[in-house]
Amino acid sequence: MTAEQGWQSRITQGVGQTFWPRSLHGRLVLIPSTLLLLGLLGTIGLVFLHARSRIGAEVTSSVQLGHDLAVAALRNVADAHNKSAAFISLGRDLPRVRHVEFGLAEADGTVRSAIQPGTDQIIFQHMSVLASLLAPPPIVQSFPIVVRGDVVGNLIVQSNPADEIKEIIGEVELFSLVLLGLCLLTVGGLLLTVRRSLRPLQLLTNNFDRLERGDYRPIADIPLTDLAPLVRQFNLFAASLQRMTSDNRLLIDRLLSMQDRERKEVAAELHDEIGPVLFGIRAEAACIMRDVPHHTHSFARAQSISKLTDGIQRVNYRMLERLRPLVLEQMGLAQALRQLLSTWQTHSPCIAWSLDVTADLDRPDEVVALALYRAAQEAITNAVRHAKATNIEIRLEREPANGLILTIRDNGCGLAESSRYGFGLLGMAERVRQVGGALSVSNAWPGVLVAVAVPSPGQYSVEMVHAGSAD
Repeated sequence: MTAEQGWQSRITQGVGQTFWPRSLHGRLVLIPSTLLLLGLLGTIGLVFLHARSRIGAEVTSSVQLGHDLAVAALRNVADAHNKSAAFISLGRDLPRVRHVEFGLAEADGTVRSAIQPGTDQIIFQHMSVLASLLAPPPIVQSFPIVVRGDVVGNLIVQSNPADEIKEIIGEVELFSLVLLGLCLLTVGGLLLTVRRSLRPLQLLTNNFDRLERGDYRPIADIPLTDLAPLVRQFNLFAASLQRMTSDNRLLIDRLLSMQDRERKEVAAELHDEIGPVLFGIRAEAACIMRDVPHHTHSFARAQSISKLTDGIQRVNYRMLERLRPLVLEQMGLAQALRQLLSTWQTHSPCIAWSLDVTADLDRPDEVVALALYRAAQEAITNAVRHAKATNIEIRLEREPANGLILTIRDNGCGLAESSRYGFGLLGMAERVRQVGGALSVSNAWPGVLVAVAVPSPGQYSVEMVHAGSAD
């Protein structure tokens, strides 16, 4: 494709996008409405096209009648006594003729009187544009007024189609109003019909939105045979998606359970096996340093072994904290959150940290406590890594209606509109879902608010509110 062809193609596409509606509703109404409007304009055009010949025939017939009447009237005044009597007699004898004006002029050209001006008639030079288009060429006839052999003036016969034009314009206006009313009624019927016909499609759209939120209920049959197969396919798709989601959740639950069990086992091995061994190595190094003189090679080697052992023990402690926080098992969720916050304060002193824990908070179940602790870990990590926050607030409380509520709020840059859950938040959401809780992640203006609600024993709520994403 050449540059010129590409340019023309872009222009054509631009014009089409400008004048062609994007919605099916608009297209279904626009096409018949356009045809009706074109039909209305064509009909009015045909009426006006034939109106000129109709007016011409009427005017010609009327002028011929006026001609005959004028000749007869002139014969009647040929024997009048004087000029004034002739003009009076003509004014009395000339009848009213449609589409014709009579005028009397003296011999010197002075118009003496216009016998039939007509209050509704219009003079050609004052006609409207439409009347001028419809009016045929004017017809003017002049007859000499002869009284006893002398020409005393002229009788003027002039065509005036004003009445006929006025009637035709009135008929066209009435006809146009009737057609316009029919067009409006037709378009209104189309709008109503199209809206009712497209309502099942809107219903399907709403149900697809429901599918996205995790509601897989089937929809009832639609009383349209054309859309019945689509409804059946939708219900089959919803059922299949529900099965897949259930299978995936079951698999995720098992993976998380296996992961927690393996972490617990590894943490127990590190604590029960590696811990004592490291303690023994450090104790042996301390004995060597006590038994050998200072400033000897053996003392330096024993001191180095002790320092390496301390380093390995710190790494072992950090691994234990990541795998299975001991403080969570030994002292509960509130103390584990305090220790987590203390660790982050050491690593990120430029951030203002705050923790508010309800004083009468009961010690939750181990699985619930671990889910809330992991949620706090992930939310704090996201806030530090991505939000550029300068203030992070953590609050843990118990509400009679909602159970345990954990909220983490920061004052960072917030979530982008196109953001989605990453692996960290997906894992958090699945852990919360496992304990029947609800996870909400949303912009708090400024920053992000992460809220986890875990029901008390006896309550049930499985829900995940997706309002954005981080890592």
